[in-house]
Amino acid sequence: MLNNDHPYCRLCDKKLFELVQNDDKKAFDQIYCRYFNFLTNSAAKHLQSRQKAEDLVQEIFISFYNRRNSIEFSVSLRAYLCQALKFKIMNEYRSQNIRNTYQKAVHYSSAQGNRTDYYQVYETKELAHNISRSINLLPEKCREAFLLSRAEELSYKDISGHLGISVSTVEKHIIKALKFLKGNLNLQ
Repeated sequence: MLNNDHPYCRLCDKKLFELVQNDDKKAFDQIYCRYFNFLTNSAAKHLQSRQKAEDLVQEIFISFYNRRNSIEFSVSLRAYLCQALKFKIMNEYRSQNIRNTYQKAVHYSSAQGNRTDYYQVYETKELAHNISRSINLLPEKCREAFLLSRAEELSYKDISGHLGISVSTVEKHIIKALKFLKGNLNLQ
């Protein structure tokens, strides 16, 4: 952790990010120190779990560092990290919803003693898991556009403004995502 007297503490986010792209680990440490608590506190409010919040923020920073040379954003670093956190939280809610639905179905199935229901629940859980896994395999912009379209139910125009890309590019991302999911899930 860098102390407040370190020269990196006085650098703006843009300059720090440029240094991170040049593999400067102290610049990354400064970004991490600058935003870790803010992001964790924000996530904890939504997740009601400090541990889950810390895990999600840690994943964001790992992804951020690993993709540092391919990241291009037109908003502030803070806005970028907040958006990444929003998507992580949405994914966590979706995963938790799938787990809750599965648990309820298994409980209901076992209470009814019906083996067919258990298999149907298992198949539903497997399909939901495969869909989630497949969505996570999409390229970042494509995944973001797809999730904004399907999870947030935004129009292509709204997605275009949100991601800073053209409407036709949004359309291409959605088509690409649907083709990929259809092929990856072996749907006819």
